[in-house]
Amino acid sequence: MEAHKIYAAIFHRPVPPIVIERFAAASAQLHQMVDPPELNRYYRAVAQCADLEALEIAARYTRRSTLPSRKFRLMVYLAETLPENQPFFVNERSSLPAGLWHTFTAVLWTAWKMLKGVWLLKRCAYA
Repeated sequence: MEAHKIYAAIFHRPVPPIVIERFAAASAQLHQMVDPPELNRYYRAVAQCADLEALEIAARYTRRSTLPSRKFRLMVYLAETLPENQPFFVNERSSLPAGLWHTFTAVLWTAWKMLKGVWLLKRCAYA
């Protein structure tokens, strides 16, 4: 469930089976470096919160927990190895106006997700 929710939050599509397998193996190693209470809070948040992207952004900026960010980074590392994800990581067109527009909208989107994430942190397991 965790891999499905994180991958969908990032790429807005179902997670490929190979990524699920690799994510599970890498997560097991990551869990060895995390305190059990923190891990329990993380899994409660994954189960309770619908918008993991917002939760991750707020947890990162408020420094409540590093685990959501580590999990998202792990998923990105694994997903960037798949050829079908290349358009998410490589821009083959150059346009200054488009780049400025995308940067502007990304800032607004991040601000919205941050506000929503702070609310989710209070509502979900990280309260």
